[in-house]
Order: sequence, then structure tokens, then C-alpha cells
Amino acid sequence: MKYIIYNKVGNILRVVECVPVIKHLQVKEDEFIMEGTANDVTQKVVNGKVVDKTPKEIEVVQPPEPRLLKEKQPAYITNEQWQDVLKKLDKLETCLAKNDE
Repeated sequence: MKYIIYNKVGNILRVVECVPVIKHLQVKEDEFIMEGTANDVTQKVVNGKVVDKTPKEIEVVQPPEPRLLKEKQPAYITNEQWQDVLKKLDKLETCLAKNDE
């Protein structure tokens, strides 16, 4: 069976699977246990029932990833494409060196 381990404020600490006879061994001091499954990021326990957290509560646990400006985002190119860039730079540097002479 699956069990939810949670604390006194309702935060889900873990979900365990074990036989009912040893479920009490899964609980530490100041923890509570109930049968079921839950998602610790999006849910909590209130009055012995699993309920959904508010979007604000979820954001505290899992803040949104910061958005990067397009020019700061990584560019994924193949090695072949990178080699083409290096060849073009080499040609450009050669042309500029000839013009400086």
C-alpha cells in the first residue's frame, strides 16, 4: 500500500510504499501518516485530506525559471555548423590582413 507522510502544517514530506503492518516504522517524530498518494509540489494535507495548493503556494516550492533574453539564450548548433563558422572567420581574417598590407 502507498502512504503519505506529512507534518503538522500539512506539508507532504514523502510518499512510501510498504505493507500495512510496518507503516508505523515509516513515521518519525512530529510526522503523520495516511493512506494514499500525493504530489508534494502541488498538494498538501488539510484536516486529514489531500487538497491542491494555490498557485502562490506552488510558486514558493517551485519558483518559475527566470526568462533569458533571446540574445542570452544558448544556441544549439552542430559541430559541422560550428566548423563552417570557424572557416568563415578564418577567411574574413585573411581578407582583412591582406587589406591592411
